[in-house]
Amino acid sequence: MRRLVYCFVPIFFGVQLSAQIHKPIKVLLLGTFHFDNPGLDVAKFHDADIFSAKRQQEIAEVIKKIKTFAPDKIFVESPSGNQMKIDSALTQYKEGKLSIRASEVQQLGYRLAKELSLRTVYGVDFRDASFPFDSLIQSAADAGQLELISRIKNFIDSIQTAFNESLKKYTIREMLLRENSVHNQKIAVGWYFSLLTAGKPGDHVGSYLTSEWWRRNMVIYENILKTLTGKEEKILIIFGSEHTALLNEMMWYNADFEIVPVDKVL
Repeated sequence: MRRLVYCFVPIFFGVQLSAQIHKPIKVLLLGTFHFDNPGLDVAKFHDADIFSAKRQQEIAEVIKKIKTFAPDKIFVESPSGNQMKIDSALTQYKEGKLSIRASEVQQLGYRLAKELSLRTVYGVDFRDASFPFDSLIQSAADAGQLELISRIKNFIDSIQTAFNESLKKYTIREMLLRENSVHNQKIAVGWYFSLLTAGKPGDHVGSYLTSEWWRRNMVIYENILKTLTGKEEKILIIFGSEHTALLNEMMWYNADFEIVPVDKVL
């Protein structure tokens, strides 16, 4: 029986892939920083002053470029359970009855939906996952891993400094290109694996934190898949760049998707 399964699985998947006749969906994974800086991340970043005339002009430039991609659906970093609120707020915004907030969900998602005459944007975030960062630091301290704690602190400090300095110099378009660079994506994925050694043998806090982060993004991916009807030609996903870095890893294996590099659009 084991030999039968070994033979059957590759043939089965080969048939499935060769039978695929429809074009893959073009996917634009737009990794962003948080425009409204809610302070939820471990690293603390400066406010981008989104409502200033300069930033609003820069956002308009980004909107204009993404419009050329013309997605059929837009997915945003808002919990899936908030869809009725999203629909209501977006309708009010389209009717001129609501001023949008500073968040990238609204500044990019809502404005693009209005410009492209899309019915709604889809909230697909999942937040019911643990992120025991304080416990990880305590476990490292208990294990006498002072060098690891120092490396973690220095890494966070360097990320904060680099981002805040970039924010002073770059436009929103340039910041988004920075967030979606191969260099930044590699850091976003790899940093979590550097936490695996935290704690004494038998203490798996690093593996647990990292697996919870992957699980959260796996459910986001699941939510996106379950919203698709099969009629879409292009989709846009607007999420924090640490999310899109993992979504990129997951979607790479999906033959139904063709990931479009952000720099090809921006």
